[in-house]
Amino acid sequence: MLVRYGFGHLLAQLGLAEKFPFTRRAALRQRLQLDLTRAERLRLLLIDLGPTFVKFGQLLSTRPDLLPRDILDELSRLQDEVPAFPFPEAAAIIRQELGRPWNELFAEITPEPLAAASIGQVHCARLPDGRELVVKVRRPGITAQMETDLEILLEIARFADRHTSWGKVYRAGEVVQELQRAVRDELDFRREAENADRLREQLQGRTDVVIPRIYPELSSPAVLTMEKVAGVKLNQLRSLAADGHSNEQIARRLVDVMFEQIFVHGFFHADPHPGNLAVSRDGRLVFMDFGIVGKMRRSRRRQFIRLMLGLVNGDARLLVSTITEIGFVSRKVNRKALRHDVERMMEKYLDLPLAETNLGAAVRETFALAFEHQLRLPAEFTLLGKTLMTLEGVVEDLMPELKLIELLKPYAGRLARESFSMAALRETFSEHISEAGDFFLLLPRRLGEILERTDLEGFPLQLSYPDLDRLFSHLDRQINRLSFSIILLAFSIIMAGLIVGSGLVAGITGVTLLWRLPIIETGFVLAGVMAVWLLFAILRSGKL
Repeated sequence: MLVRYGFGHLLAQLGLAEKFPFTRRAALRQRLQLDLTRAERLRLLLIDLGPTFVKFGQLLSTRPDLLPRDILDELSRLQDEVPAFPFPEAAAIIRQELGRPWNELFAEITPEPLAAASIGQVHCARLPDGRELVVKVRRPGITAQMETDLEILLEIARFADRHTSWGKVYRAGEVVQELQRAVRDELDFRREAENADRLREQLQGRTDVVIPRIYPELSSPAVLTMEKVAGVKLNQLRSLAADGHSNEQIARRLVDVMFEQIFVHGFFHADPHPGNLAVSRDGRLVFMDFGIVGKMRRSRRRQFIRLMLGLVNGDARLLVSTITEIGFVSRKVNRKALRHDVERMMEKYLDLPLAETNLGAAVRETFALAFEHQLRLPAEFTLLGKTLMTLEGVVEDLMPELKLIELLKPYAGRLARESFSMAALRETFSEHISEAGDFFLLLPRRLGEILERTDLEGFPLQLSYPDLDRLFSHLDRQINRLSFSIILLAFSIIMAGLIVGSGLVAGITGVTLLWRLPIIETGFVLAGVMAVWLLFAILRSGKL
């Protein structure tokens, strides 16, 4: 299938082409349309591979530090285009998970699903007392299928770690493990219930936000039941206007709630696209679908604020130091080139008023630099960037003149003040003490592993000096020049000796020595040939 979609070269990079000799014949037999880009071909490949790979592509679209912009844009278009499964199967899962048939738990449930996705589908339901609910049922067999596919992906990633340069730089195995955890969290509906309860608790002081209530007695790892909140989704702009809702008020409220989640609580809804947001009849903002959430430690929040300060203030040093502090820096990173590219990126923001700065575009360009310079950023940070870009897209649809970076200033100031508070200093000190403690506790075991590996495999030592090749080339050139000079000197001495000797003999006997002793002449010719050959070899090597 890789060959059919034009990715047969990946087998060669992984060193597997020789093990699959049929791939060359398949490439000639099955050529894809040349008018499709690599990003489009990748999206089609993931769709063909099935729901696990579609979900994998959706999660990869949140990692702009790993993929170029064109592929990210195409992966963000991936939708769970899967048919709904029959209601009898959903009813059987409800009975198996909750211990009773659905008609004993609900007064009514609609056989036709409200929505269907790769992991599950949603049905509307009603309790005997009249309360409206939505019931999310996990797709049958999806857990085993995804676990198998994820194990295959992990083995491929680990193979890439060992045999490819990009696998070693980006640590493909660790990336797949991060995505594995995200998929497993989505497969377990108890995680989504916990996320909804936590968001509701941290926003309980707000009367302008609704987090639907979860019914734990009607929920399980494969069934999630929550209250149904009537409202108009944010992608239905005409309906919002018809109901008398103000786009500006909705946009400001949405940004305020999201910034509070991110920069105050450090726990936020990470998929705020219009399909997951609605406005209730009384004007409250309704959040839905809590399968993907982000978590940001206080230190990460401060790093993000420093990133924005460096960008807005044109401080390349602060921006580079923050990027490298946040991300995993490989040995190949050229910090001088990184700083040069950062300064070039910032030129467009120097003369731009803060109110006109596009936060999403700035974050996107920063992540593009991280990708270009092989900096792998933590998943939590890239998820925050993706959330902000999605949020900005929603706000632009509601109120284009509203800029996120303007509304970010109060939270940035608050975080900046907190960074120098005694509580923050104590927290930072405690983190460093904890990290140091973990390091020294693990040190004996790590040393034991190193010594054991050294005992089994020896102690390979690799020294890397960037200018070593240039130094050896210079030495090689000087030695060649010295050799050539010695040969010329020896040749000159031989010639002089032969000429002088021949002259002396001719003066005494009247006979020329060279023509009476052919062995000397032969040696003279051979010496000349050797000198010419050495000169030719040195000149051809280009190291004279």
